[in-house]
Amino acid sequence: MNIERHPELLDRLAADYALGTLHGGARRRFEAQMRRHAVIAQAVARWDARLAPLAAQLPEMPPGDAMWSRIEQRAFGGGGAASSAAPAMQRRAATSQPHAVARAWWQRLFAPLPAGALAFGLMLGVAAPSVFQLLQADRYDAQLPESYVGVLATAEGRQGLIVSSLRHGRSVDLKVIQAVPLPAGSVAVLWTIDAQGLPVAVGPLPALPARAFVSVPLPRTADQVFARAVELGVSHEPAGTLPAVPSQPWVYRGLCGKLWKVPPAR
Repeated sequence: MNIERHPELLDRLAADYALGTLHGGARRRFEAQMRRHAVIAQAVARWDARLAPLAAQLPEMPPGDAMWSRIEQRAFGGGGAASSAAPAMQRRAATSQPHAVARAWWQRLFAPLPAGALAFGLMLGVAAPSVFQLLQADRYDAQLPESYVGVLATAEGRQGLIVSSLRHGRSVDLKVIQAVPLPAGSVAVLWTIDAQGLPVAVGPLPALPARAFVSVPLPRTADQVFARAVELGVSHEPAGTLPAVPSQPWVYRGLCGKLWKVPPAR
């Protein structure tokens, strides 16, 4: 199938690729088509630009030796034990100026590496190919609709839930990456969390099985609902109730970003 002729499918695959949730043979086939078709590379670059600001706010985590070994193998065709990865890269850099430049670039890209639900897929799945694509382009003019986007992790820190809504829309879309079982007699509730940590209920959600993609009506426009949100969260509450604050621990929680140019504060 020529996915570049199917915009909706292309956008969903580009989003999965950017988040690192497109795996195995499907990912390899998508990468092969991305190298051949500029429209596919541009779709990935748009999702890269859309999600990168969220990853930039995540806590930092230095990469381990195993990751350096994989980086070296892919960047220089080397390998070896994980414990010797960094010294091996230093020896290569000392004997080859191109390798030294490449090693410095990889270190800037991966050290320190953001931690959390989005980070691993975003950095390994998106950063390297998209950086090269953007560097090869004369300019990057692609624009996305003004939107709110949240990338939420589970309580265990795994990729959990993607939440998005057009800025002036009246619905919110949710894509489930990692499903969390809903206890009997409970309902999932979506919350906004402002800069002071105050949660405000958006409303109950339908069932969220793994890999589900659902759209939920909003009580007001997205700009009215999400304007003050810096985070989003989901809790499981007793069915038939909507408390003023969550009565149960968060099952999903993560950053919420505004995808448009915001004037600097004066």
